[in-house]
Amino acid sequence: MRALGIVLALIAGAASAQSAEELQRQLDERDARIRALTERIQALEKKDGAPEDEELSRALERLLVQQGAMLLPQRTYEAEPSLSYAHWDSTRGPLRHEAAAGLALRAGLPWQSQFQVRVSYAHVASDAGSATDVGDTDFSLARQFVREDRSRPALFGALGWISRTGRDAFSGGAPTGSGFNVPYAALNIVKRHDPLVFYGGLSYTAPRPRTVAGDRVAAGNSLGLRFGTALAASPAASLNAGLNLGFVDETRRNGHPVYGSDTVIATFQVGSGLVLTRAVLLNVTGDFRVAGNAPNFRLTISLPVRF
Repeated sequence: MRALGIVLALIAGAASAQSAEELQRQLDERDARIRALTERIQALEKKDGAPEDEELSRALERLLVQQGAMLLPQRTYEAEPSLSYAHWDSTRGPLRHEAAAGLALRAGLPWQSQFQVRVSYAHVASDAGSATDVGDTDFSLARQFVREDRSRPALFGALGWISRTGRDAFSGGAPTGSGFNVPYAALNIVKRHDPLVFYGGLSYTAPRPRTVAGDRVAAGNSLGLRFGTALAASPAASLNAGLNLGFVDETRRNGHPVYGSDTVIATFQVGSGLVLTRAVLLNVTGDFRVAGNAPNFRLTISLPVRF
């Protein structure tokens, strides 16, 4: 009996040791799985970036910045070089072709605001000849006034000034600018309904009068409306379409209206954006005439680069 007791005690001790060894093995396997999951999460975070950097790699948000329907985060900067080509029908005025290179610089500022400056250099052909020169320079300051929630859209406002740095038509030849200094104001609203974003805008421009050859010339003020939608086809690709309307008052010379100078301009815009790298977006846009003295079409390719 004593021998049997010794045998049973040895068997129980071996089973206890085996059970402790199995438990330790299971604990080690659990710890290994936790470490693997932690490393995977860290790798994904490193690849995708922190939450504040997510929009750097999302085509939809990048495209909305180009549309003025979103602002850059504070201390974020963007340079957008672009190339464009426009063509006018011979029955709609003297202009024929325009090929332009442009550069827009944006900076995200405190208090949900953004500063932008846009310059261009263009070659323009018209019935009066052709010209190659700088275009007008556009400065603007935008701010977000209302954040979007479930029941209300986001609201953005902007004030800007277009400086007549380009060649004007008053000196003869083809113009590369409007010939007027133009202050303007704009309001934009944005509402998300994933995967779509709807946006709309209201703008008003008031060209400053100037004296040309002894005559006081005042270009007509204009009211602009726009409606559009953008689609997130994927995190790296987006599509957008919209309608732009402009209601232009008549031009006045020495206080007298110039007959037939008031007009309505309408264009239909389609575009797409594709993220090439985390910092670079390829944006292709086409604007097509619906009404008024707008180009038959304008094609623009830009490469916004974010820093």
